[in-house]
Order: sequence, then C-alpha cells, then structure tokens
Amino acid sequence: MHASLPLSTVESLDKRYAPYADWREELIPAAFDREFVPTYWQSRDEIRLNHSSAELPLQGLHVALDPGHVGGDWAKVEGRNFKIDANDFLVREGELMLEVAQMIRTQLQDCGAQVSLLRETARPVNFKSPLDYLQQAQSEVPPPKDYTIQALFNYGQALQRHAQQLATIRGELLARAKLVNEVIQPDLLISLHMNAAVWPKANDGAELYQLVASNHLHVLILGCASTKEFSDKSQQRALATKIINRSGEEEWQLAQVLARGLAKETTLPPASYDGRNAIKVEASNSYVWARNLLLLRMVECPVIMLEPYVANSRETYPRIQAALARRVADIPLAADDILAEYSNAVVQALLTHYRSPSSSVDTALEVPNDMQLPPGVSR
Repeated sequence: MHASLPLSTVESLDKRYAPYADWREELIPAAFDREFVPTYWQSRDEIRLNHSSAELPLQGLHVALDPGHVGGDWAKVEGRNFKIDANDFLVREGELMLEVAQMIRTQLQDCGAQVSLLRETARPVNFKSPLDYLQQAQSEVPPPKDYTIQALFNYGQALQRHAQQLATIRGELLARAKLVNEVIQPDLLISLHMNAAVWPKANDGAELYQLVASNHLHVLILGCASTKEFSDKSQQRALATKIINRSGEEEWQLAQVLARGLAKETTLPPASYDGRNAIKVEASNSYVWARNLLLLRMVECPVIMLEPYVANSRETYPRIQAALARRVADIPLAADDILAEYSNAVVQALLTHYRSPSSSVDTALEVPNDMQLPPGVSR
C-alpha cells in the first residue's frame, strides 16, 4: 500500500478507478497527498440543508446539461448521421440530445433549479477549427511510404480526417470541460447521449444499413483507468482531484438513482461491456458502469453520462422517426414520445435524489426475467 494514501482511496483505486491497472507500481503524484481541493459545487446534503421552498423542490440546485456531440454540419464527422430509407429523417445524436436537454431544462426550472446548457445550437463549443489541429495531426498520422500521387492524396485525406476528429471530438470535450469548470461551475453535469450498435456486415465486409435487435441502457461514471492511462501524469492529477474533492461519491449515488429512473421509464435491459475498458461499480447494479472517458475525468464536479436506447435498433428507430415527424409538423407530442420519455425520467430521478427524505440508495437494479442481456457495447 502506498504510505501516503488513506485506506478508502486505496480501496476505490482497486475497486473502481484502476481495477485492472498496476497502479501500485506507479509513482503517485503529490496531488494525492493534498488535504484540501477547492470545490465550486454543492453536495446533495448541502443543497438539502439550504433548501427552504416547499413550492420549488429543486431550489438551490444548479444543473449543467451537456447535449452530447454536436449534430448539424458536424454530424458526418462525428459518425452520428444516418437514415434507413430515403424519405426518413436523418438521425443525428447531437440534435436529438439538444431537444432532450431543452425539455429537461424547462421542467427543472419549473421546479426551481438553475439550469445551464453547454450549447444551445448545433454548433461546437470549441472555437478552434480543424485547421488549428493540423500540426498535431501531422505529428500523429504516419507519413506515406512512397510519394506517388495516390499515396500523397491518401495521406492528405488522412490528415484532414484526423484534424477534424481532433477538433470535433477531443478538442470539443476539453472545451466543454473547461466551460463547466471555469465558467458555469454547477453542482453537477449530466451528459446526454443515445447509444448506437455496430452496423451488420455483408459477406464482403461492407456495412449494411439494417436495423438491429439489440436495445438497452447504461449509465457511466468515472473509473477503470488502464495501466498506461494511470501512468500519465495529467490523468493522475485529474483523478486525484476527483478523489480528493469527493465528487466520485456523489456521482455513484446519483448514477444509481438515474439508472433506476431510466430503467423504470424505458423498461430497457442493461447493456454490458466486454474486456477491460469498463467495470460494473457494484455487482448488484447492472446498469451503472465506470469508464475512463475524457469528459468524465476532466470535469471536477459530479458528472454522469447517460446512454439509453440504441438509435439504430428495430425498437428505437421508428420511435425517433415518429418523434421527429411530429415536431416537424408542429403537432402535439405522442404519449409515448421517446424524447419526452427520456427527459421525464431524468427530471423524476433528480427530484428523487435531491428531495427524498432518506440518504440511503437501493443499489439493486434487477433485470426483469423476460429481458435478455444484449451483446457487449462497442462504444
């Protein structure tokens, strides 16, 4: 055991944050030895203690909502832009999640909460363009082995794709984390997503745009760093901040409530992961997984990422099409509107978490007997 680390930290590293990493052989940074890390967020207990309005059950709570991805002109680069038939509406995760975020905001504000959206349009938070990442792309994309016209063309295409990805994925996530930590400074961040399955493939390996049977739900919090990731000093510092300011404990409590609320509202079975890039935080909870994702690691307040539904599943895709059709036609939403279902589940979970009288959480989230566990999640 590292002499400077308290037992609770060692246990959390072994169980949640680095269960597969040889972290005991790594040099733990001095950041882990700090006794105090300033925090800008309030815990659930602090919010409850300061609450004084019976009419506004979420008064004093500041929620930041991250509509995952971007959509719009960036949807193709993000790989989240598809439709099955020519007359269908395009399914763009960034745009769907912005709609969900706006619906959640309206309901939470009615309950007295302060709500901040990380973006209001289908445009990136990151102000840098792919051109700003060209030098980094050149350092990361292998040069061509020869200098034929075709090889140079392929190299240029690879540079362009990588620079776009650096801007719209990694750069975007870092910009969002900076916005949360330095400007918004909420009590928690909820990152809204909708999952998707790998497309089936033909015998020749080509992707087939055919809907899949799998449809499921999972909730993500920070954890499961690999040995390579844990040896990175910047990752060690980010992880140390999360452990010392105790945001990881708040994440775990809230993630359970959100998972239970989404499972009840959607009736979806839990997703599962193969390999060592994720771990169930508790064996009794099949819905909550820990992963070492950039946004989860860099945001200092409690942050939970939601992944309900599989957008290209036979069950979800028609519901998305129906939801988009009603919005385009400007007619009342259906009783089973999928985006309203998503937003209602999140709001009810937050009400339960911040207003329920008991601090205890029922961690058991059993899968109904008639639901089959889906195959591993690739995302």
